Amino acid sequence: MKKIIFIYLFVVCLFSCATDEAEEQLSAINIQIDLSEVEEYSNDYEYTDFIVKVYSSKEDYFNEVNAVFSGNIDATGKISISEELQEKSYYVDIYTEDKVLSNWEVINLDLDASNSIKFSPTDTNESYSTVNMTDHRRFVGNWSFLSYEQINNENEERTDKLFLSINKEYTATSYETYDGVAYQLHFRLLGNDYLELVTIQPSPDNYPVNQNSTQDLVVEIEQDGLLYFTNYSGNKAVYASN
Repeated sequence: MKKIIFIYLFVVCLFSCATDEAEEQLSAINIQIDLSEVEEYSNDYEYTDFIVKVYSSKEDYFNEVNAVFSGNIDATGKISISEELQEKSYYVDIYTEDKVLSNWEVINLDLDASNSIKFSPTDTNESYSTVNMTDHRRFVGNWSFLSYEQINNENEERTDKLFLSINKEYTATSYETYDGVAYQLHFRLLGNDYLELVTIQPSPDNYPVNQNSTQDLVVEIEQDGLLYFTNYSGNKAVYASN
């Protein structure tokens, strides 16, 4: 089962003042990517297929605008970025053009995490931090409802599912209708395949599910490329990528 552990890389790049000998000490974001977790794709991609973009803010990273650097991993699986960097935090995005493989992961971007890498000034800039690639990012996008694989017989009433949207900023929305009313169910991604229902709009009052249920909300992509969502009403809904 593919984990919805999309990797996100939070980079701190520090610059030093000139030394006593007036020699400027250089800093760089040095990355080497590791494909060992996605060996099943070994015949599909080369190192040079991976795009690298660096953003100055979380908002720019999520919206994929105003990149301060854009380039590709080299043939050895490495990249060194030093041009026009300032003393601040950066958000680094690494992905294939089809956005199947990437370093995207569900984390708290305001805290250090196991995939947060701190880059410091160095004399040689020869130290490279390893970043693992996964196929988690393929969850991100719009998924059209196809059918149910499993039905919760204890809940006879159910909405008409339309599509499920999973977003880069760790949220998801299910678009549904019931009794002539259009509903949006908003979720927060928790990692490890799990979601948490946050709100129902316009109101949960007439929505035909007991929201006090402790049913786990799980999404997974199977080998057939379809997304399976074990949802809030205990059903397992099947979706296809748009």
